[in-house]
Amino acid sequence: MGNKKILIAITLVIVLVIILLIIYLPTSSDSPVFNEKKLQDKNALVGDWVRTDASYLIKIKSIKDDGILEANYFNPRPINVESATYEESYGDLKIILVLRDVNYPGSKYSLNYLPDRDMLAGEYFQAVEGLTFYVEFARDKANSQRK
Repeated sequence: MGNKKILIAITLVIVLVIILLIIYLPTSSDSPVFNEKKLQDKNALVGDWVRTDASYLIKIKSIKDDGILEANYFNPRPINVESATYEESYGDLKIILVLRDVNYPGSKYSLNYLPDRDMLAGEYFQAVEGLTFYVEFARDKANSQRK
């Protein structure tokens, strides 16, 4: 009978230790390493970006703190950029270019900056046809400000 009491006491201690560990150990979502995402440098967006499937070019000249980009678009001739903005969300950078010109009645790029690949990737809404395509832009290292 004495061994049975010792076995019950050991089992209770083990259960109590497990409960305390569950309560007091931080979960992975509470961990600072899990929640902290390295903020991207918005100046990484500055430069010349060439679409990987065609000779289209986005030229980002400067970035303002209010989210406005000074940008041009070429196909290969200049196309009017109605608006060019960027936003930061959870440490990620995203740019949005709206084109307003002949054959570009509100066409729009929504691109995410991929720092590991130094690329812009996302969607292009072709307004004339009403179609959306996945596109990528690679930095033109020969002509870009960031080398």
